[in-house]
Amino acid sequence: MQQQDNIMVGVERELALAPLRIWIVGSLDVVQPLVWHGAQVHALDSIDALYRELAIVPCDIVLIDTSQIREDVARTVAHLRRRDDLGVVLLVDPATPEAVAEGLWAGADACLPQRPSSNVLAAKLYSLRRRLPGEPAQVVEASAARLPEQGWMLESDAWDLRAPGGSLLALTEAERAFLSLLFSSPSETVARERLIEALTDQPWSFDPHRIEVLVHRLRNRVRMATGHTLPIRAVRGSGYRLTV
Repeated sequence: MQQQDNIMVGVERELALAPLRIWIVGSLDVVQPLVWHGAQVHALDSIDALYRELAIVPCDIVLIDTSQIREDVARTVAHLRRRDDLGVVLLVDPATPEAVAEGLWAGADACLPQRPSSNVLAAKLYSLRRRLPGEPAQVVEASAARLPEQGWMLESDAWDLRAPGGSLLALTEAERAFLSLLFSSPSETVARERLIEALTDQPWSFDPHRIEVLVHRLRNRVRMATGHTLPIRAVRGSGYRLTV
């Protein structure tokens, strides 16, 4: 009983920080347990999909089931290691010590057995986040009484979105760039081309559908964090508009 209480105390302490963002490739069995431990989890079906996702929405840790990918593990880890703020954890066959050694020599932060204990996996990933560069942002809830009628606002140099009632959501770099343009021209349609230019320095190779993915995820994050619907409207064939 005391052990379980200690686990819950650890979980509650971590939940006081910004949610742990984990992108998972290949192992769907661990998604729900990590969600129960307060993480924001996104499951992807391939390494290519992971690379595309990371170009739009950053995460804290990548979790890869090596039995479910076709790519060379060492090359994949080496590619991900180009980002020093990203944790890389591999799920490997526990009966193959060579796989553990290969992953660690390639630069993975940890190698865990496939189908790990949910408590052990969550504890390992949260522990890894504490060692990554930078400190997780504190989740701040402003008093609803102080801002009873105030609308949507960008704060902290546009890194935080404040919803009506006072709740704050920390934004990713891509979300910040996207919303900054919309907030600079409220009730006006911002052209898709301008949004793409704000999101990448290589607009000619940017897939426009990534904006739809970004908006979809942002709407879901805002709804989960604040209970409000983000007032963004897609204008067919043109761009997006903030309707405040």
